[in-house]
Amino acid sequence: MAGIFTRPALDKIMQNAELTPEQRTEQVFSLYGRALDEGYISKRDADEAKNKAVEAAKAEFKAPEPVDPKTTPEYMEILKERDMLRAIGGEDFQTVKPKFRETVFGMLDRGEKAAPVAEQLTGIKEKYEEYFTPAQEPQEPKNTPQFSKQPGHSGTNPESDEDKLVKQLSAQW
Repeated sequence: MAGIFTRPALDKIMQNAELTPEQRTEQVFSLYGRALDEGYISKRDADEAKNKAVEAAKAEFKAPEPVDPKTTPEYMEILKERDMLRAIGGEDFQTVKPKFRETVFGMLDRGEKAAPVAEQLTGIKEKYEEYFTPAQEPQEPKNTPQFSKQPGHSGTNPESDEDKLVKQLSAQW
C-alpha cells in the first residue's frame, strides 16, 4: 500500500485539470483499491495454499502402529497390583499383620515353579515372626453381667411438675 498510494500520486490526480471531480474521485478510489490488492491474497489462492499444505502434511504423516493396551508397562503394573491385593485379602494372609502384608507379599516367589503360598508363608514366619499375629489359645467365656431385655418402666417419658400443670390447665380450659 505504501508503494502505490502516495502523496505524489494523489497530487498528480488532483492537479490534472482535464478530469472532472467525479473522475478524480474514481481514480483516487481505484488507486486505493490497487494499493489494497498489493499485499492481499484472494480467498481462492489462500484455500489452494492451505489444501497443498494439508496434502504435504498427509504425505509426511505416518500412522503409528496400533498398540495392544494389555502389553503396556502401565497395564502390567496394574495387573501386579491387582494380584497383590487379591493375595493380601486371601485366607493365607490372615495371619500376617496388616501393616506388613505388602512386605510379606514382596518376599514371596511368584514364579511358575514356586512353592504354594501357604508353604512360603511358614518359611517367612520362621524368619520374621514379628510380621505375623501370634496364635491365640481359645479363652473361656468371661462371666459378664447380662442386662434385661425388657425395660423396667412402661416406655413413656417421665413427667415433670410443669407438664402436670399444663395438663390440668388444658383439661379445664
